[in-house]
Amino acid sequence: MEVRGPNATMRIVIIAQDEPFAVPVLLEEFVARKAEDVAAIAIAPPTSARESFIQLLRRWWQVFGPLTFLKYALRYLRHKLGGPRVQSIARRWKLPLISAPDINAPEFLDRLRELQCDLIISVASPQIFRRELLELPRHGCINVHSGPLPRYRGQLPTFWALFNHEPETAVTVHYMNERVDDGAIILQKAIPITEGETHASLMRRCKRVGGKLLAEAVDLIEAGKVVALPNPREEATYYSFPTAAEAREFRRKRGRWV
Repeated sequence: MEVRGPNATMRIVIIAQDEPFAVPVLLEEFVARKAEDVAAIAIAPPTSARESFIQLLRRWWQVFGPLTFLKYALRYLRHKLGGPRVQSIARRWKLPLISAPDINAPEFLDRLRELQCDLIISVASPQIFRRELLELPRHGCINVHSGPLPRYRGQLPTFWALFNHEPETAVTVHYMNERVDDGAIILQKAIPITEGETHASLMRRCKRVGGKLLAEAVDLIEAGKVVALPNPREEATYYSFPTAAEAREFRRKRGRWV
């Protein structure tokens, strides 16, 4: 194993999924600022063990409706064929890519140990981090969440902020524990919601801010200057994936996905 000197840079592993719309926006902002600290990017599947890709598509079809689903499908293909992707960002910055079918599997944990990983960053990881993974890096694991924690824990916080007609949302960088979106807050930045905002536009703005905020959080962690803020469970609100009925209500209220 390589012996690291006292002035060695942080060794960060990013765990992300190969999602072409929002994840590359965040990674481009973060990697441009902290590429020298990134030891590798691990690509996890876009679904959990409990849901197949076909089931995921069926779920999106029910929520989007046929027209919006078709629009997203065409955008997905366009981004896959020619837009920025996780793989292309890794190639541009000469960062190793790791396949991670199961982020909690012993072989993946051993790979992280080989990399002497100091910090793990979750970027839209669809898999739950278990205790051994959470405790492996010396600086822990952090997540970037497009919602104003402790409120809007869970899935698609940008959708629910629009659904509830919030005047603003926020991006939060927080430590991770075994509960969803529950760890102490490192940084949080408010994001105003503009008139006519679509879910796609708000999500991309949040990811852009999220990449910059992650870089600031890493600087604080490296310097030992994090002043963590509480993320109290008693103030938390939790949202799951919208149902087809909730998506129809969103459209009825003139909400727009794209």
